[in-house]
Amino acid sequence: MATVQNHTISNFEEYVHLISELRTATGVQLWYRGCGRADYKLIPSIFRHPNVQRNARDFIQIEQRLEMRFKQRSIPFVNRQSLDDWDRLFLMQHYGVPTRLLDWSESPFIALYFAVMSAECRLNAAGRLIFEQPAAIWVLMPERWNQEALSYQSFDRGILNPEDEELKSYKPHGTYDMMNKFPVAIFGAHNSARIVAQRGAFTISGNNTNCMTQHLVDGAFENSVLQKITINKSKLLSMRQEILSYGVTESVVFPDLDGLAKEIKRERGFY
Repeated sequence: MATVQNHTISNFEEYVHLISELRTATGVQLWYRGCGRADYKLIPSIFRHPNVQRNARDFIQIEQRLEMRFKQRSIPFVNRQSLDDWDRLFLMQHYGVPTRLLDWSESPFIALYFAVMSAECRLNAAGRLIFEQPAAIWVLMPERWNQEALSYQSFDRGILNPEDEELKSYKPHGTYDMMNKFPVAIFGAHNSARIVAQRGAFTISGNNTNCMTQHLVDGAFENSVLQKITINKSKLLSMRQEILSYGVTESVVFPDLDGLAKEIKRERGFY
């Protein structure tokens, strides 16, 4: 039975060293996901609906209804009207409509940015940021994950693309009963400057609502295919300052006016 390997870091240099070690030891491509809460579960937004029981068939039906409503009402705002189901799903994810997609990045520094910048904090009486709990960066081996998730098909390739045969059942209007239970790693359409800047990639869930760590435990996965890096809450302020000092800032991660505005606000002491 696989278990999640957990690493702990205290500063930026330790993080860089650990990522270098992981890349050398595995010799494969790695993806990263930064979370402001270390206890955040690796499940997509649609599975977090507050009033729906954890029934995958219901969630997939909800996603289909969301997709149809988005298709109907997004026409005035989308330059390309010939979007296919996958294009529309990636666009929905980009704008915060719940889907079965989970965002990852090919960049460990983008993931670190999201971990430290989205961590819950408050200002104390002295005007200093106090963090409430640890943050985390998840590290995924997407090619190996797919090979093990799709081993029943003798799958021996790597990261999937929307046109691949193995993804047909995962598409927004796919057949529930034919859908695999495990999430799979996919490349999506780089349909925005943000996705390009963030080196975006995705996993998409199948017909089982378990989080990826539970899939790791239940499935025939190697221990190393999904790992966790934890940042203690006492180290978050210094690591936030470090990642910003290396130029990974709001206007880089969000290359638009929203990102620029966030950066200017932070630089002038607004949190």
